[in-house]
Amino acid sequence: MLQGQEMRQGQGLFMNGQMRQALHLLHLTNADLQAYLEEQAASNPLLELPQSDLPPVQPMRSERGQRDLLTHGVASEDDGTARLPDMPLSLTDRLYEQLRLSLVEKTDLQIGAYLIEALDAAGRLVDSAERLSLYTGYPVEDIERVRQYMMRFEPVGIFARSLRECLAVQLHERGALDAPMEKLLDHMNLLARGEMARLARLCGVSLARLEAMVAELKRLDPKPGFDPGSETLPVRTADMIVSADGHGSWTVELNTQTLPRVMLAQDIQTRVSLHGKDARPQDRQVTWFMNQWRTQANWLVRGLELRCNTLLRVAREIFRRQEKFLTVGPSGLAPMTLRDVADSIGVHESTVSRAVFGKSISTPQGLFTLRFFFSSVLASANQQAHSAEAVREVIRRLVAGEQERAVLSDDDLVRLLLERGIVIARRTVAKYRELMNIPPSFSRKRQIALRKGQHAA
Repeated sequence: MLQGQEMRQGQGLFMNGQMRQALHLLHLTNADLQAYLEEQAASNPLLELPQSDLPPVQPMRSERGQRDLLTHGVASEDDGTARLPDMPLSLTDRLYEQLRLSLVEKTDLQIGAYLIEALDAAGRLVDSAERLSLYTGYPVEDIERVRQYMMRFEPVGIFARSLRECLAVQLHERGALDAPMEKLLDHMNLLARGEMARLARLCGVSLARLEAMVAELKRLDPKPGFDPGSETLPVRTADMIVSADGHGSWTVELNTQTLPRVMLAQDIQTRVSLHGKDARPQDRQVTWFMNQWRTQANWLVRGLELRCNTLLRVAREIFRRQEKFLTVGPSGLAPMTLRDVADSIGVHESTVSRAVFGKSISTPQGLFTLRFFFSSVLASANQQAHSAEAVREVIRRLVAGEQERAVLSDDDLVRLLLERGIVIARRTVAKYRELMNIPPSFSRKRQIALRKGQHAA
């Protein structure tokens, strides 16, 4: 074997600091961006946060710089964004995602959206069904039906109206809500006072069994919507607005009421520039720092311009494809993926993912997150496209209608879907079932046996 050195020439893609900052800004919601700008302005004397009556950063007229920075001219190749870490979804976004995956009826989706917006910091609903009915215009029965269903979302117990109901839902999902546990929930005031003997008599159990029941309660989450990092749930406001232009078309605009703003401190820049021409040696270090701050400030302003343009391009493409939704509501949603939008506007798929992260838009149908409008597409036996939401709804109905002696396995679901003209892999069925919080067939059989045993006792 011989050792030697050789030179090779090749091409590679590297992400500079300016590009990383632009992608970071794109990922932030308006509220998070405002906090970020305040932090930057506190450390950079060349940045100022203007008063609310000053105009916001306007999108660039030319998209050339944006394409150079975010796409490098090729949408299908890796532009480096895929290597950046993804941020976890907020609780609100996760609830909207589960809502989109679980319900397909227009009215149910809109009721669910109202319920999400009505949650308090603990993840409970403080408004009565009557008040929500008055606010939304939907019948009390429909609101309560949707609420009961959404209490099984993750985290289980959210959307409850009381601590008792929150704990009861979690116990029911665990298969542990029997008559003694119901009594314990009804008399938790005795538990708080430590009257264990009296509580055991009311529940009809021994002290040892009562201690086990209390231990089960302690494993539950009394505040499933609570975020330890904040005092309250953030109020959701629209990052963008889509509205009719009066000529049969739709206009997508940034919400200038919530759009963060920043500007360069021109007077400081002027003084530094004049001083730099005739600087003394002891002032050169100060001048160097000021030049660094100027570069960072220019990058930040440029990144904000890119963010505005990317958000608008993504949102406009979304509603070009989802125009029917704007007139008929969620029932008019068309199958659409992140890649569909990315290919259409010439960016990487992960850029679209960052653009829609946490962003909400005000539409004629209500306030929705941008993630709400995306779904995958499945091909049926006759090549007809089915949205993933529709397929999940079929799976949910099949499981809901299964017989106690004929619990459907994933293979059974694949066969029944094929009979309906939907070709789908078993692993996809399993993934959709898990997304809807449906246990596997063996777990459902065990739950049925457990319920039978409790009824017999």
